[in-house]
Amino acid sequence: MPRIAGFDDDVQIVHIGELFRARSKRDWYINVWCRPLQDKKSTRISNLALLSRSKRINSSKRGENSAERVIQLPSGYQLFPAKLADFPDLSNFDSVRKAESRQNAFTYTEQKHGRTVKYVVPQLELARAIFLINSYLCRACLSSTTLQLEFDVQRPYFHKHVDIHVLKTSTFPLSAFDQSGTTMILAWLLTNIDAMNSFQSIYSHYMRDRQFKGIWELWCFSFDPPPMDNWTLHVRGRFSDDKSSYLVEEIIGIDIDAEMPVLVAFIHPDFVKKDNKDGSVRHGSGSVDWRDQEEEYEIDDEESASDQNQTTVIESGASFVRFKSPCSVVKQERFTPSHKLIIDEESEREGGKQVSTDEPNQAGKLPSADVGGKQDLTDRERYYAGRFISFDHMLKILKFVHGCTIFHQDTFALPKVGRSQQQMLENGTPRVIKSVWLRHGGQQVVLLEIDTSDGVKMLSTKILFGVDPAKWDEQYLQIRKGVVSKSLSWPNELLDTLYGEYGHKGINHPKHQGAEAGNIPRESLESWALRFLQNLI
Repeated sequence: MPRIAGFDDDVQIVHIGELFRARSKRDWYINVWCRPLQDKKSTRISNLALLSRSKRINSSKRGENSAERVIQLPSGYQLFPAKLADFPDLSNFDSVRKAESRQNAFTYTEQKHGRTVKYVVPQLELARAIFLINSYLCRACLSSTTLQLEFDVQRPYFHKHVDIHVLKTSTFPLSAFDQSGTTMILAWLLTNIDAMNSFQSIYSHYMRDRQFKGIWELWCFSFDPPPMDNWTLHVRGRFSDDKSSYLVEEIIGIDIDAEMPVLVAFIHPDFVKKDNKDGSVRHGSGSVDWRDQEEEYEIDDEESASDQNQTTVIESGASFVRFKSPCSVVKQERFTPSHKLIIDEESEREGGKQVSTDEPNQAGKLPSADVGGKQDLTDRERYYAGRFISFDHMLKILKFVHGCTIFHQDTFALPKVGRSQQQMLENGTPRVIKSVWLRHGGQQVVLLEIDTSDGVKMLSTKILFGVDPAKWDEQYLQIRKGVVSKSLSWPNELLDTLYGEYGHKGINHPKHQGAEAGNIPRESLESWALRFLQNLI
């Protein structure tokens, strides 16, 4: 996780308060109180992705947050505007309790198994999970025109296919378009009227409720959420002493059920990739150690951001989004000769460890950074089934001929890691990974298959032994990052660490023309299935 300069190590957030700025300045800050008490009591609103109650700033410990409860919002649910004061046990300290009590919230009452629980959800935390996922959108929500001036949305095919032109004036970081979860959120926001109305309500609430005190402009965040029928919130928080109320401190993940186009194409003149006619490696596929990448950066709230370097995208953690009805989101790229990309790659390397999440400008002093992003846990099992036709036929042989049981499978987009572009296919759509939980006799294994439908590289299917389901989500994220951190390959060193030297094996595809694209003839599938079976006995 990136550090925020001015805070000590491992300080815990106990209060997230009002937004404020000097009336003569454009930069917005937010009140943040920590334990132990810090001299620094605020940070830029553009760092919101790093902030949630009870979370630690500048933590020295690795590890991913995990959800403790799941809140399901059925059709016809009701959210009621409230204050955090509705949660009876905010703090033992009068100053914190008083400051927290006036923050805006929603309440939702759930009745399950004869028990009633009132959930208290901070409005800022809900907006952070839905919209305010990176520095850019945190700044954009406090303007009435940013999105309209920076994105040109065109619907040439009756809403089923949407072209979104990213204008040259846009300050949305171009490398963030390689984050599948981020682009899914952005595509939904720009094409769904309910989502856009909700996002714009932030500015409306700000203009209605802001206050002026001397040289300061202040505002207590509020907004109108979009319709969330059949949505699911994966949350971390705490119960009141009497167990009747639950304060949501952080929304770890969100399942969105909303209307989406069939295809959204983002278009920008700088979306280019290397012409691979000479067989060279794609642009940006150099070695990167994803486990250490985020530790390099320290965000400085006192300095402005320069527009002389490409904005560095810094992931902020394990927050995820999952769309129940996904669309295909592509970055429409054009080919360019490889030598023309050398300058771009070198400019990325010029950035230092100290960065600013301020809006980039000519007078800025530090390299520009955007913190945030979303893991994309949208299950594309049906959507991209065509990329795994041969693999799925082989699974059917294991199931119906050899008595194997398949009890879970999913298909996820591979994440963006550093400058690597391996998470994208040559046509600009996400490269995906399929996991299959399979049982044969008393042996339970996980099969992993990488999408190589663009024929870039052949990659064996991986069998994992001894996987602990309780640890799988975190391990699977590490594996997905490892697959694309260098060249497209299995992270065998990581797998040795997780499962032992003999806890994973690779099973090669049948050798024939077109195997790398999944075009395996049916007559070769039986021998392929037998090789799997021999490793399960």
